[in-house]
Amino acid sequence: MKIGFIVECGKDGAEAKVIPALARLVAPNTDAVVVPMENKPRLKRGCGESVKRLFNVGCVRVLILWDLLPDWGEFAGKGCRHDDKEQIAQSLMNVGLKPTDRRIRLVCIEKMLEAWILADERAISSFLSTPAQPVNVGRCKNPEGVTDPKAALIDLFRKSGSRFSRYVDRDHAIQIARRLPDLNRLRRSESFRRFEEKLTGAAPA
Repeated sequence: MKIGFIVECGKDGAEAKVIPALARLVAPNTDAVVVPMENKPRLKRGCGESVKRLFNVGCVRVLILWDLLPDWGEFAGKGCRHDDKEQIAQSLMNVGLKPTDRRIRLVCIEKMLEAWILADERAISSFLSTPAQPVNVGRCKNPEGVTDPKAALIDLFRKSGSRFSRYVDRDHAIQIARRLPDLNRLRRSESFRRFEEKLTGAAPA
């Protein structure tokens, strides 16, 4: 099934790699077409045109994904999912699409992609370990409650004593995601469950 994914990163960004990989874990028959939009402001302004193009190339469903934080490069307030959705809806209407179109699904990641990466300590431990130097990462019971998940991963890498002293999202997020033994830990994250439901279910966005 050809499914489009609109994400808020560059073409080599973490989301452009991790989201389709997770989608295939959820639904192995997913034929992913990814449109990276550089950042959240551009995604909110331009997603309507991208959705139309994805429908034109045969996508039966399009998921628009964005991080609640940060908003334009800095942590200001708590973010506002409602305001983000309103701006996305306007972009869709600007190109003649209805925000209620059941083929279009919205997923706001709480608070950012790195919360999903933090959710499974087994995958992180596997990535950081070598046969000569095993690394055991403790479980993060509430990754969506972490104020800055990316900073938490950077700190975790720095303190791990492993071969990697710093987390680099565009390189390491997909490598960790590929080591997920299953989706059980991720499914404890509400925003990941929404992603799974929007990817496979019939509910409107």
